Amino acid sequence: MFSSLSSAASSAASWAMGSSTTNPNDANTTEGGESTERVDPTKLFHEFPHPQDWHERVREVLENLKKTNTEVPSKMCPLGDVEATCRRFLVARRYNVEAAELMMRKAIEFRNSVRIGDAVGVENILKAAPRWDLLELSRKILPNTPFHCYTKQGYPVYLLRIGKGDSSLALEVSDEVHVYSTIIRGEHLMRSIIPEATENAKKLVEGKTKEEIKEDFCAVNQDTKSQMVDKQVVLLDLKDVGLSAMKCLYVFKIVNSTASHNYPELSKAIYVLNAPTAFDYLYAAVKPFLAVHTQHKVKVFSDPKLQYEALQKLLKDEDIPDFLVPSEDVVPGRHNGFTDGTVTNQMGDGYMPETVKKQNEWINAQAISTYAAATSPKAGDAKKSPFKEDSGDGGDALGGTIEKINIMNLADEQPPKE
Repeated sequence: MFSSLSSAASSAASWAMGSSTTNPNDANTTEGGESTERVDPTKLFHEFPHPQDWHERVREVLENLKKTNTEVPSKMCPLGDVEATCRRFLVARRYNVEAAELMMRKAIEFRNSVRIGDAVGVENILKAAPRWDLLELSRKILPNTPFHCYTKQGYPVYLLRIGKGDSSLALEVSDEVHVYSTIIRGEHLMRSIIPEATENAKKLVEGKTKEEIKEDFCAVNQDTKSQMVDKQVVLLDLKDVGLSAMKCLYVFKIVNSTASHNYPELSKAIYVLNAPTAFDYLYAAVKPFLAVHTQHKVKVFSDPKLQYEALQKLLKDEDIPDFLVPSEDVVPGRHNGFTDGTVTNQMGDGYMPETVKKQNEWINAQAISTYAAATSPKAGDAKKSPFKEDSGDGGDALGGTIEKINIMNLADEQPPKE
């Protein structure tokens, strides 16, 4: 049990669109020992201590890719900003140029060779008939909504309620379920949520100086050409999580392997809510093994009142669901619909919040016209998908892709010291 909880702590920290691990001996240093950074608990958000020459390192990575005729796909870059995307990969590898370059090459290879059914490559997967059967299973295992609201600072919020999931499915379905849903989530975030969040945040910066924007923790990344909002805030609710839910840790491993190495550094903060007491203690044990900027991203809450106070700094009151508010502070009907129905399947089998329906519309819009007629998954689609299914050629195509790209082992990589 404690081993599983410890793994859960580590997974919660490194999951959710990419975070980094590090050696405990250099946990408070940036790459090359350029500066020492310690977690400041008074800060609402934490920015990675970028080296002064980060522009040059970005150019070096991109030039090295060009030397081998490796093109960075524009669809891999939110709002087409290649430099901002490259910097995210550099942060994930603590500004080690060689490690970041290798990571980008593997991510590009993944985009070209990952297979879901007969579709090969991310673009072809999106253009093919939507796999509602896979998504329905994924949404049952990890109930979520891709967009819950915006924070006061303008960050889009991704909400998961692990305790509401069907953990019995976690080890029964094929890995294809988890990889496909992660690809859909990552591409939807980069191509739809980030552009919309950027437009929404423009009103937050009107008439403000750069210093004022920084003081307000505004989500706009002023280092990007497009002045975009390139990160999200993740709310991970652990209420009702029991031993059976630990089966979902395997799902986290696959999701983390796909997300953190192909969609890195897209999370500004990760709030672990309603955490069991044991989780809090065990996370403290694994915390030294996380990079400092990752440590500051993760905030673990067990006390309902402290949790609520933290959420009030982050969200408007009407955006905080009742299940995240201390019972004595709940006013009946104050959320006009946020009391329930915040994540998939919460209101019953097949239930989808409006934002999930909007994601389904986006999925259909990516598909070629042949498949675009359907506007939502059909009831019972998940039952049509056999568990542990193999590819048509008799082999596990997805497993072969994972082995080829080695994404399962990348999590253990450490960037070499300069």
